Amino acid sequence: MATARGSRYLLKIGRWRRSFGIAPQFRALATLVPGVSHVDNKSDFLGKRPHRRHPGILQLSCVRLPQALADAAQLLLLEGAMPNMEKQVQVLTNYLWSRHLPVEPEELQRRAVLLEKKILENADSCQMEKHQEEVLRALRRTTYHWQKLSYNEGLSLVYMAARLDGGFAAVSRAFHEIQARLPEFQPQTLMDFGSGTGSVTWAAHSTWGQSLREYMCVDSSAAMLELAEKLLKGEDKM
Repeated sequence: MATARGSRYLLKIGRWRRSFGIAPQFRALATLVPGVSHVDNKSDFLGKRPHRRHPGILQLSCVRLPQALADAAQLLLLEGAMPNMEKQVQVLTNYLWSRHLPVEPEELQRRAVLLEKKILENADSCQMEKHQEEVLRALRRTTYHWQKLSYNEGLSLVYMAARLDGGFAAVSRAFHEIQARLPEFQPQTLMDFGSGTGSVTWAAHSTWGQSLREYMCVDSSAAMLELAEKLLKGEDKM
């Protein structure tokens, strides 16, 4: 049966996923879609009510980066002196907006079974190996190829220039709503998994600086952790 044979592809599919994951990073950046829009203009989830008048909206004044953070970031950009920084920021921003979540193994297996069933409807059962390769080729054509971004020193700096202010503003908004709804909430510790530039730490300190006593930042990129540490130390210790 097709469903039984579909399980045979798991090992091959797994190998394909891993082999794709180590593809050179520049190949991913070469597939950018400029001007990608993430504004949902089709759904009417607010019921034609103006966004700013929705009862779930809490008023928050214009968010600005803490001056110490802005100064440290500006100094890092000056010291880095990377060529075509604005262009690199735009390229990375477009790429980040165009990314999708990776396909889960269960969903990949389901697609493989369906493709196999479709291919074998009018196929010769004696050419099983050929049909398996055909299924894998079809999966490659129709499945989003997610890739991990490896942040080295240069890419970390570009990411900081592209996302530091936006990340800080987004997290500040979330923390503001928590504080408005739960004013008695006074956290003492913070753990940020996937901390990146450390914007969560800065936003948390701006909101609960009086109660927070311990911050822990975890990230898979040593370069990103070093960058976040430089931002936290400020220009006096660079």
